[in-house]
Amino acid sequence: MSNPQRQHFIPRSYLNNFAARDNDKYFIHAKRSDNDNILKLSTKDICVDRNLYTIPTEDEKKRFDIEHFYADKVDGVFPEVYKLLTDKTIASIDFESRLKVISTALSLYFRTPKFLNLQNQLFEDLVSNSLSSSEKEEVTVTLFNEEIKINRNEVEQIIKERKEHNRVKFLFQHLQSYEKFVQSKLKDNMAVYHIVDESEFITSDNPVIIRPYADPTQPGFDYQQYYKQQINPFDPSNMIHLPLDKNTILTILPETGEHPSDYLQRMEVGKVDVLMYNSDIQKYSENWILGTKEGIANHISDQQTHNVVNEQNIAMVEDYQEKVLLLKDFLDVLEKYGAKSSEVKIKLEELKKKPSIASDVNFQRYVKMIES
Repeated sequence: MSNPQRQHFIPRSYLNNFAARDNDKYFIHAKRSDNDNILKLSTKDICVDRNLYTIPTEDEKKRFDIEHFYADKVDGVFPEVYKLLTDKTIASIDFESRLKVISTALSLYFRTPKFLNLQNQLFEDLVSNSLSSSEKEEVTVTLFNEEIKINRNEVEQIIKERKEHNRVKFLFQHLQSYEKFVQSKLKDNMAVYHIVDESEFITSDNPVIIRPYADPTQPGFDYQQYYKQQINPFDPSNMIHLPLDKNTILTILPETGEHPSDYLQRMEVGKVDVLMYNSDIQKYSENWILGTKEGIANHISDQQTHNVVNEQNIAMVEDYQEKVLLLKDFLDVLEKYGAKSSEVKIKLEELKKKPSIASDVNFQRYVKMIES
């Protein structure tokens, strides 16, 4: 078995679904957060780090155990998971497939170095600020209740050692968190959303979106406060999203019963939904957003257009919010009375007159089903 020192924290088997193939190579477009240049890169050369998962041990057979685990159990399984999720004819999923989907998708949250890099940057900033505010040759900094002595002549070595300390700690903590994360979501419901217009999903170097569950129909629901709240990844009520390619996104929803449902829900989405998902994808990214050249360029343009407070954007958001409320109300009536009931037919006719929902592709599916 090989001893790979260049280690992908986002697998190429995932990145390739956003890339274009050129002979035996795959090329993806990428934009860093600190500039507007859109680069064309091989998927071999993005979301990769040197010895990120290498275990510090003298036993050569064990040094690359974590990298081999991801290569065999996650990265190698992703093409099978992708094929299952993007096949629109599949409407149910057995437990074995469910485990593969959740294991591969959720691995992309804890295995990325974003949180490790933030921890390293925190330590460097703490050291720099402490030394600049003192004239002493040695200062003591406190990090997470640990006191660390910093000598001015040894700063580089101390930072290097602390980074390695953090990396080794990350190796084992992230695997424990990953296992806990997977176990907590095994009973959750799953849905796949497919784009029906010319919009495109982007992805990133930290592609898993976690949103706290919320019911926008509740009185006083505040969208701004909702998007500002802190995320606890282990909250069982969270909703989790992972873009699968430029046209498809996986959603993992809170469980609704004692036993997991084998139903794989499929929904259709359009530009407004994509705008919001892509905004979150950029928000969660560390350094790079990724996708097709057109998809990234349109995302940048869309953010510039729709982040402006004006009448058109306010109306768009209000229409979307109204559509969500009306669709939920309709589904409540449908569940309570049944598809062929007079109550559902009355509600259907009422909603056909509402511009915010009348043309919605998912509502139209229900209309066709009920009127057939």
